[in-house]
Amino acid sequence: MNLLLFGGILITSEIDFSQFFCWNKDCTDYGIKNQGNIVLKERYGKNKHALFKCKTCKKCFSETKGTIFFELNTPDEEVLRTIAMLPEKGSIRGVARATGHSKDTICRWLEIAGTHAEEVTTYFLKNLNLTRVEVDEIWSYIKKSKKM
Repeated sequence: MNLLLFGGILITSEIDFSQFFCWNKDCTDYGIKNQGNIVLKERYGKNKHALFKCKTCKKCFSETKGTIFFELNTPDEEVLRTIAMLPEKGSIRGVARATGHSKDTICRWLEIAGTHAEEVTTYFLKNLNLTRVEVDEIWSYIKKSKKM
């Protein structure tokens, strides 16, 4: 827990700053976690997201940068709950009726989540250099897991 003096008021923060890094590609601490250079600048928006500042380059970024929640005004839990309903309801219009969100909003959230999932998959699944036998073993494991 960190104690911060903010506007003359002492507040506590439950944020683990070691998990964040500077997003500025020109910063010497870019992409490096736990450097001690990230500090809480303020809370903003109706979701009270944290706005961080890098002490090295002085640039600011949101705690949601790099996630599907970046620049969304809806609470994170509501976005996740709505997206999770899609397989159950089977249609975007059905989810729109059940949640009260417009179908355009749901489509936008789904596109953001899909793009993010594709980026994460591409990042982690490149240059695996698997043999045909290894790929077959992975698929066998997945099929077996589905039957359970």
